[in-house]
Amino acid sequence: MAITINGSGSITGITAGGYPDATVTADDLAATLDLSGKTVTLPSGTGGKILQVVQTIKTDTSSITVSAQDQWHDIFSRTITPVAAGSSIHIAWYTSVSTQTQSQRGTFRVLRGTDTTAIADAAGNRIRGSHGSIKIMDVYYAQVVSQVFLDTPTYTLGNTLTYKLQASFEQSAGKIYINRDGNWPDSNTHHAGTSHIVLMEVAG
Repeated sequence: MAITINGSGSITGITAGGYPDATVTADDLAATLDLSGKTVTLPSGTGGKILQVVQTIKTDTSSITVSAQDQWHDIFSRTITPVAAGSSIHIAWYTSVSTQTQSQRGTFRVLRGTDTTAIADAAGNRIRGSHGSIKIMDVYYAQVVSQVFLDTPTYTLGNTLTYKLQASFEQSAGKIYINRDGNWPDSNTHHAGTSHIVLMEVAG
């Protein structure tokens, strides 16, 4: 096919790979590449590589009022938009928790949207969590809890995934405290902390 320079400024007749080496340089390409709605196929051997990392850090203290034993209460959340098809999401979270009264047991779970992830099997009337049961033995101290796991969600490329950490405690009334002790006077013998959730997209 003959190469034709059209009056509109376009060129026809050039086949893919028809440019000589070094004809197109990096400066000729766009500074950003929008892959929204596109399926990205990664080269062979890239599986397991980290494609992106996002995190949320909760630096303030907070309290949550509990009115029933089987309630779940939001701690914090984080969104991630996968950049490649077939990725897994590596989740790491950490928090410290206390309660208004001691000897309270509780657990945590992670939601992806409205779906639970890494959840325990059904076991009668027991509360199913992502994290094992903990017990607040002394309200003058906060209980540190953390978890790491790999989620394998089904998603459409370009859609955002939301991961949320929730807590449930057995007390039928009272408060849950995050990043602080249950008994928390303004004294240098007590401490404030932070919580965080980190999401890493892992290539499939």
